[in-house]
Amino acid sequence: MSKTIGVEGWTIVHQARQKHYDDRFYGQFLGTHEDGRWIVGRMWSGKSMDDGFHDGGWDWSRRFAGNPSTGNADAALKAYIEMSHVTFVWDRVFERRVGEAIDRYWAGPEVPGAPKLSAGWCRTPAGLPAGSTIRLPFHEAKYRLLQYLRGTKSAARPGLNTRAFILHDTVEAIRQATGPFRIQYGHNAYWLDTDA
Repeated sequence: MSKTIGVEGWTIVHQARQKHYDDRFYGQFLGTHEDGRWIVGRMWSGKSMDDGFHDGGWDWSRRFAGNPSTGNADAALKAYIEMSHVTFVWDRVFERRVGEAIDRYWAGPEVPGAPKLSAGWCRTPAGLPAGSTIRLPFHEAKYRLLQYLRGTKSAARPGLNTRAFILHDTVEAIRQATGPFRIQYGHNAYWLDTDA
């Protein structure tokens, strides 16, 4: 999901809304701006799934800026999950679905004519693949690589003093990739390759 709301140009990365026991609908959204800011907003409560935004506006929001975009995204994700308990949209897979939505956004649109690539990761220095995919459309391969990074970043044991900066650089390298490449993050290596 990537649609723009309001006059401020926020792109919605994830939204959730559902009916509560009081017969009213509650919801929230997670969005980003092209300058790296992120926003967590609460929709207006209403009588349907479609009345959460009034004239492109919302009930309340909190913005995250000043850090690298990955730091802003991580802080927004934490606040978004906390808010999900107040807006009654939380369930057991909520955090996973939101993480997937962020990674899908970061993977970007499909590039016409781009090569199909496989995504993979391994622990170094052993070098044996711990996870890999078949060759996929370029956008899907980048998404899967971001998913590998999300699932393994804490176990990569990067240096304590530079973790956020290195993570930001790793995510940005994946986002900016235009073909096969390999990158090291902590004790893990991640790659896009033409081999399956």
